[in-house]
Amino acid sequence: MYNEAEESRKKTEVLPFETTLGFTAIPTAVCQFYVRHPRFNANAERMYRYLLQRYNGAFGYAWPSYSVIRRETGIASDSTISKSLDALEYLGLIERHEHRNASGWTNNYYTFLKPIENEAEFERRFSGELRTK
Repeated sequence: MYNEAEESRKKTEVLPFETTLGFTAIPTAVCQFYVRHPRFNANAERMYRYLLQRYNGAFGYAWPSYSVIRRETGIASDSTISKSLDALEYLGLIERHEHRNASGWTNNYYTFLKPIENEAEFERRFSGELRTK
């Protein structure tokens, strides 16, 4: 028997359980296509997920410092953080921007780009670089 209320409830649920801390959404295209690229390794994926978690919609970007990234992700080295950010930029998932404050200190902030959602287009863009299915 079709239950319209039940169907409506299912459409609004995003997790199969209740959570008090919320959730971080990762675009399906990233989970299906980008994981096939060798530069989208475990650290790059962790960094992408973390930056999405830190995204502030009021400002339109995320701006964690390297020290905060190290503390909150468990990625221990600045070199690994930098390589992960380089990979995300190369893949067209983020843009890194430098901001200089009034005191002369600089910090980075990160904006997000829409992932390629068409598999054929993704394969054309990264032709020859992808792991086989």
